Amino acid sequence: MASHRSIQALLASSVLAFGSVAFAADVTPERLVNAAKEPQNWLMNHGTYDSQRFSSLDKINKVNIKGLKLAYAVPVGGTSAAENLQATPLAEDGYLYIVDQWGVVSKIDGRSGDMGRIVWRMDPGQERVPLSNRGAAFWGNLVVSVASYPARVIATDKDTGKIVWETNVADGQADLQLTAAPLAVKDKIIVGAAGGDRGVRDFIANPAAKPGRTRTTPGRPAAAPCG
Repeated sequence: MASHRSIQALLASSVLAFGSVAFAADVTPERLVNAAKEPQNWLMNHGTYDSQRFSSLDKINKVNIKGLKLAYAVPVGGTSAAENLQATPLAEDGYLYIVDQWGVVSKIDGRSGDMGRIVWRMDPGQERVPLSNRGAAFWGNLVVSVASYPARVIATDKDTGKIVWETNVADGQADLQLTAAPLAVKDKIIVGAAGGDRGVRDFIANPAAKPGRTRTTPGRPAAAPCG
């Protein structure tokens, strides 16, 4: 496994596919394609594009798993009895990014190994009704997440926790929900609509905004109906 210093040097020299020089923390398309080569990180909801959720880390194994103990706990929710966490956290360089069922993204500093500190929270202001939210996506220096009521794709600056842009993909459908984790593919973000059991016409949408650190103009989605 490469040292932390060599990893930082590699990232600092990376170039994003859309042409701008990458910063050290940017999750480039190349890093996502080669996510398995960074087993210390978890850069995608399913681990890699083949969605096997396999980790090559072996510090925890069949022999020592019986000795696992709680290292720390971080409260990330509010006071609602119906709250839950269904999302798979993203992890990079000791930081965790977790989304609760209301679409609130929390960045947690877990580098000490024995405590967690919330660095920032991004609250999209979603209506607090029972719903699911299964994760976010890294894209450049952005954490891309979804929220509902209305259905939106939101890009948050990974360093500051500030919303860079958001795109309404509700298309006039009040019952449309976004519950699946977005998928970053090169210069696109792909999200799938939910709500078919309530008569919503499901679709896959591609918000056209680009990854980066300075873009503030909301993206315009290109939607492809399914069925």
